[in-house]
Amino acid sequence: MKLSATILMTFYLVLAAAAPLYAQTYDGTQKCRTCHRNTSTGHIEYTQWSNTLHAKTILPDTATSAVRPLSDFTSGKVISMGPDYSNAQVIISKTGPDLFAQVGASGTTYPITWTFGWGFRQLYLVKIDSSYYTLPIQYNLNGYLDNSSGSWDTYQPGSWFNANGSPKSINNFFRATSWDKNCMGCHVTAGRVHIIVSGSDTSWGSSWANNSSKDNIVVGCENCHGPNGSHSGASSPTMLPSNLPTKQAKIEVCAQCHSRACSNNGQGTAGTFGFAKDEVNDAYFNPADTLKPLSGFMNFNLGANQPGGPATWPDLVTSRLNAEQYLDFRNAKHFTTPYEEITCFTCHSAHSNSPNPHNLIDTLSSRGFDIKVSADDNTLCLTCHAGYGPFTSISLNWVQNEPTYRDSIGAVVSQHTKHELYDPLNTMQTGGIGRCTQCHMAKVATSAKPYDISSHAFTVVPPEKTIFYASGAAGGARGMLNTCAASCHRNPSGDKSLVPGFGVGSDPTLTDWGEQTDIALAESLNTHWKAWGFPTSVKEIKSSVPVAYSLSQNYPNPFNPSTKIVVDLPRGGTASLEVYNIIGARVATVMAGSYSPGRYEVTWRGRDDAGIEVPSGIYFYKLVAGAYSETKKMMMVK
Repeated sequence: MKLSATILMTFYLVLAAAAPLYAQTYDGTQKCRTCHRNTSTGHIEYTQWSNTLHAKTILPDTATSAVRPLSDFTSGKVISMGPDYSNAQVIISKTGPDLFAQVGASGTTYPITWTFGWGFRQLYLVKIDSSYYTLPIQYNLNGYLDNSSGSWDTYQPGSWFNANGSPKSINNFFRATSWDKNCMGCHVTAGRVHIIVSGSDTSWGSSWANNSSKDNIVVGCENCHGPNGSHSGASSPTMLPSNLPTKQAKIEVCAQCHSRACSNNGQGTAGTFGFAKDEVNDAYFNPADTLKPLSGFMNFNLGANQPGGPATWPDLVTSRLNAEQYLDFRNAKHFTTPYEEITCFTCHSAHSNSPNPHNLIDTLSSRGFDIKVSADDNTLCLTCHAGYGPFTSISLNWVQNEPTYRDSIGAVVSQHTKHELYDPLNTMQTGGIGRCTQCHMAKVATSAKPYDISSHAFTVVPPEKTIFYASGAAGGARGMLNTCAASCHRNPSGDKSLVPGFGVGSDPTLTDWGEQTDIALAESLNTHWKAWGFPTSVKEIKSSVPVAYSLSQNYPNPFNPSTKIVVDLPRGGTASLEVYNIIGARVATVMAGSYSPGRYEVTWRGRDDAGIEVPSGIYFYKLVAGAYSETKKMMMVK
């Protein structure tokens, strides 16, 4: 039977509408591979990248060498969902080269299509109809790229099971939890999501670069460099992130995935997806197009702990979950400093062949010195910070020859940390005391297990916050952690066996920071914190109880190096006094806790929460006590 020209034209138009128009623009990582693994020319970026976590985000189930742990599939491991789901089971198995998961003791058995995570946790994807779904199990590795041991845990079992342990029905509600809809945009090259409607049933399907090749279900070249397009060598180079015109554009290359925000679905509206998509115009973020910033594709204006917004601890500042590095960094001094351009790839390389973890660089140039660097021995941080602030007396020659000058460096760093020992390489079972990242990049957020994600705000969360927010709660986490406890002093053992626990017993409930053990530890830590001048002191002035809340103007003003602020509290309860800089970033918490009615004199010594002197400029201090709130301005002049 012959088709009419009209029918044929309609058929071709339908095909054209359904075809992924971006496919010709995003060629896929395998195109880059052709040239960028050529050892004779030195273009080995693909070879380097292929050994990074980005390159192994998701692997096909046939890549059994990467399955963690394969032996549990061979033995038919049974994983319980716990009492909240009537101890429902997921049973994993292996037949030949294929992996399977049975959801429920008498439920459906699904073939596992992809493994997901690889380097710090292992998740598993199955395909139901046209969509992929993450199974409610995860295997947590001992550490980053460390598979020497690990343990099974549940992963959002409520997506799969009812409270009585029965598997959930495959319906619209279930389909809304698909991996395509919620995760795919950050984990593949040129990922796209499309809605599939079948009667009253709606699901989400996905596709990615080069006809959905398995080579591109990874964070590939075009995620960071933009689409290849007509790139064919030096005559038409692709975009280099380091050459983008602004710091903001540069960090947005990483921010498209390393931020927690919903897609843009109109002014002030929470989007449907958790990745960078402009739903109004059906467009996706391209880091090479600097005329369309990330803020047009992701909604960064949603409140903390609100649907689609960032996840924080009760202070609404400190990140609580993974993928929030951009939210930390864009308000950090590393980004806002006018003296040096610092971006994500100042410290990280996406295709680094470095022995350092987390794609950290191993060589950094500063002021005419090329220095081999590592976070563990502080050379990464001191290559920039030597000669400035508290490290004025440290020379770059010391940093370049760190083993020779370790004791000299340690003496200066110890003055800054107020700790007597200097053991950044943890040769004395102190957990790495004196290592910059122990305090300034504390592990405050949760991904696979508590706590495995480092803060990129580079600030220290003071012990007072644990006391002040003892009764607060945010998304399943109760109370408020602090850096000293989270990094070292809570449950010290193993490689922290010499760290003092201040007589506080073991605290097994890691997500609950409102327990008496946490408060007792925070109070002990806070005694030392205040004695060291980090960064304040609070003294009650003996007088009659005030009749109204009041916040005085600081005196002296302008000031250098310290100033006093008087706070009147007519009623007992929690109160906080925090200092912010001119762009609204919190600098220091100078008062936080539960206070009796009275008048208090607060001394701020012009230092941030890490004990570093703040620069000259205008600052704002804000008192919050019950429903009362007041803000005043002050000036530091040096």
